[in-house]
Amino acid sequence: MDRRDLLKVMGAMATITMLKGTAMSEVTSETVYELRIYHLNEGKLPLILNRFRTKEVAIFKRLGMEEVGYWTPTDEPLANRTLIYMLKHKSRAAATESWAKFKVDPEWVALKAETEKDGTFVIKNESTFMKLTDFSPKV
Repeated sequence: MDRRDLLKVMGAMATITMLKGTAMSEVTSETVYELRIYHLNEGKLPLILNRFRTKEVAIFKRLGMEEVGYWTPTDEPLANRTLIYMLKHKSRAAATESWAKFKVDPEWVALKAETEKDGTFVIKNESTFMKLTDFSPKV
């Protein structure tokens, strides 16, 4: 993903999150947002979307990972092979703790094994942690 693609995605995310309407008062100086980009093996986008839709998002919620939004690019070269999403965490430490729990969560481990028995979904994933600026719109 080049810089222009990332900027387009971040602009779309800002618009979506503004529409979501979470009050700024819920955002503390510790709050972090995590941008995750999954580059997928050919043909795996529908499968990973189904996994997120049906079970994975519920695991995130159970572990304290608040979803902000999920996107799929419409332009090549990312279309049909990329999943982009953003999570909100109470702090960077909370994010680290949640991901540590996620990786060993029995429900997640079983779900991943079941859904990827015919091949892994993700070739490469990227994660970027971000903090809101003082002039940012409500997220």
